[in-house]
Amino acid sequence: GGHIMLGGIVFQLAVIVVYTILAMEFFVRYFHNKPFRKSDSSTESLHFHKPMSRKLKIMSLGIAFCTLCLFIRSVYRTIELADGWKGRIIRTEIYFDVLDGAMITLAIYSLNFVHPGFFLSDDGEQELSKADIN
Repeated sequence: GGHIMLGGIVFQLAVIVVYTILAMEFFVRYFHNKPFRKSDSSTESLHFHKPMSRKLKIMSLGIAFCTLCLFIRSVYRTIELADGWKGRIIRTEIYFDVLDGAMITLAIYSLNFVHPGFFLSDDGEQELSKADIN
């Protein structure tokens, strides 16, 4: 059972690493205006680099912080379970409290305070939708 749990945590860690690499590539390409596909000259005017809004920057930082917390937790859990059920790390409660519980709590709160539903919405669309309700 412990090996299956360890395999799941290692898989989670690998997926977080792949996600982080892809997210970093996206932001590097976005900020340097280097899209993955080159556009031909006839459609080049359709592709323009729009600067990131303040809300989108805040949301991106919030998601990055959430990802960092989940990464820290996954590294801790991988090390903890690699040592087995009788290891020193799994029996030390302060490590669990800080590196597991606190990381999950911070990740949850970061997405609550920097909720994509609010930060991806357009203020003009919010006013329009409020008018539609009334």
